[in-house]
Amino acid sequence: MLEVGPLDAFYGDSYVVQGVRLTVGEGEGVAILGRNGAGKSTTMKAIMAGGPRAVGPVLHRGTSIADLADHERARRGLALVPEDRRIYPHLTVAENIAMGRHAARPGATPYTVEEIFAFFPVLRDLAQRLGFELSGGQQQLLAVARAVVARPDCLLLDEPTEGLAPVLVEALARQIEHIRSADGMALLLTEQNVWFARKSTTRLYLLDSGRVVFEGSWDAFDARPDLQSRYLAL
Repeated sequence: MLEVGPLDAFYGDSYVVQGVRLTVGEGEGVAILGRNGAGKSTTMKAIMAGGPRAVGPVLHRGTSIADLADHERARRGLALVPEDRRIYPHLTVAENIAMGRHAARPGATPYTVEEIFAFFPVLRDLAQRLGFELSGGQQQLLAVARAVVARPDCLLLDEPTEGLAPVLVEALARQIEHIRSADGMALLLTEQNVWFARKSTTRLYLLDSGRVVFEGSWDAFDARPDLQSRYLAL
């Protein structure tokens, strides 16, 4: 479904992502792991044309999207939940979710707001609360809800558990699994929380200094304890 690379990405003269290659299959869950500064978020933004200057192929369902703007990539079926969430602070929860419906690709019927509330019951009680009135965890749930309302075929989640309490991390894992099983949605996830990444995906890429240093299944990762100590330990 999604084929990326070799992809380079730059912020000014800074060469941040260097020849990254990755794929995401139909309905597959794939994680990108690495320390802060490894290039995870830059990779996600480069895939969505969301900031860095990107050079290299990005194919969605066999068609190049490298020359498309971010909103055009969204209308093809990609949805990014950025690390900083970017909800609309002066719109209500219900209005934030409804805004996401405009990103639905041609031929796809977006979820209704009420259907989204069925996936995220805690948001129903917050429906008329403004975005800036939400806690960090509530904002994260809202950002995910706003992304999935358009029924994307590939959801890109950038550090979704950062700053969340453990109970919210577990709840978010369950809700994402529920949505993906209902719609066959693929997932590309950047994370530092290895438990959450393992729960949500079947294989992973490990980044260090903007380069892929490992790719494979979780079993293959577990067989290499040096990887976690070398590339993930603080």
